[in-house]
Amino acid sequence: MKIALYALLICFIGAGLAPVFGNGIDLMALKKQEEERRKKLGKSKLAVNDNNVNSVSIGGKKYSFVQMESDAFVPEESVAPKRGKDDKEDEAKNPDFWKKQQSELEERIAKLKGEIEGAQLELNKLWSDFYIKSIPAEQDAIRVQISQLTNQTEQKKLFVSQAEAQLDELYEKAHKAGIPPGWLR
Repeated sequence: MKIALYALLICFIGAGLAPVFGNGIDLMALKKQEEERRKKLGKSKLAVNDNNVNSVSIGGKKYSFVQMESDAFVPEESVAPKRGKDDKEDEAKNPDFWKKQQSELEERIAKLKGEIEGAQLELNKLWSDFYIKSIPAEQDAIRVQISQLTNQTEQKKLFVSQAEAQLDELYEKAHKAGIPPGWLR
């Protein structure tokens, strides 16, 4: 017993003294390497600020998220030319401009609601399979599927509420711009 205790004590002392006598890690060299690596990376193109932080409240809970933009290269031909103030005013006076935005938002909402309904039917099927199965391994596999599908459904519900909020904002912007209500019916 004493031999094992002494051996353990020697191991602890040896582990503590190994960096001193052995080939220790040079922290300054690691710091310099890391600084060089970060210089090569460059700065991130995404800056988190009030413009790209959104929040949604559902069921008394508030969820915040950052609206990410794609890093994909966009050819210059596909980029719309910059418009002057007069062009924006002309576009805002066009009923097709407002109707297009409204229809896009309504289509997105309808698509998401359809996906939620389909996911709910799949969840109901999975729950019935869960209660039918008597083998715990099968129930665990079904439980994982139920959890994943539930998370996806909750995320889609957040997207629906966000799209509905955007639609309300569109109506408010149209009202402030003096757009006749008949354009968005």
